[in-house]
Amino acid sequence: MKILLDFVDLFNYFGTIYLMRKKIQSIVAVVLVVGVFGLAVYQFFPTIFADDIYPLEYVDEINKCADLFGVDKPLLAALILKESGFNARAVSRAGAMGLTQLMPRTAQGVNDRVFEGRFTDYFDPESNICIGTAHLAGLLGTYGGDVTASLIAYNGGDGAAQRYLAARDTSVLVTETRLYSPKILAAREVYASMYADRFTPSKSEFVLPDPITNKLPPVLVRLDVKKPEDKTKDFWKGFIKDVFARFIKQ
Repeated sequence: MKILLDFVDLFNYFGTIYLMRKKIQSIVAVVLVVGVFGLAVYQFFPTIFADDIYPLEYVDEINKCADLFGVDKPLLAALILKESGFNARAVSRAGAMGLTQLMPRTAQGVNDRVFEGRFTDYFDPESNICIGTAHLAGLLGTYGGDVTASLIAYNGGDGAAQRYLAARDTSVLVTETRLYSPKILAAREVYASMYADRFTPSKSEFVLPDPITNKLPPVLVRLDVKKPEDKTKDFWKGFIKDVFARFIKQ
């Protein structure tokens, strides 16, 4: 009888080892599948979907207008993406117009002051981008190159920028304005890595009237040109920041 019980215990022992082995094999298989899938997503997702998530249209106009004012081109592209999704006919509920979502009064003021009223159609891509760029450049100059403060002012006005500068904390801002700067800067990282070869010096002969030409602000955010092998990593870095922008404090 004892021998039989010992045999049963031995059978149960080997049965337990077998089940543990099968369980370990299943876990290893799942880990391998998840790892391979994760690696494939990491490697190929940017190649397949990045152009849809971060499109780049009107690149000639972006290069031209950014060069006029020394504004960082990926930053300008990111602003257009988040403002209008590159929809030149976009109109907000508040009445903001076009690619850079300018309010009519702001657009008119910048057009008259900087461009001597040369633009007549604020939905025209070149007109809208150049006026929006001039407005952003003016804010960058006003806030001494503080990109976060300038973006806050672009979205929420000078009052919002002043509250941010006083507190040095975006929690004092309304939700839309609090999230604005992080998502623009996160998208900028993606544009800087994905499209570095497309942000080239403009060949346009368009010049600003004097004395504006001699008072252009310096380049305040420099384009960091990435090596090809860095593009995937930098895409994910910017994409993750973009997705979770609401949790990023400036």
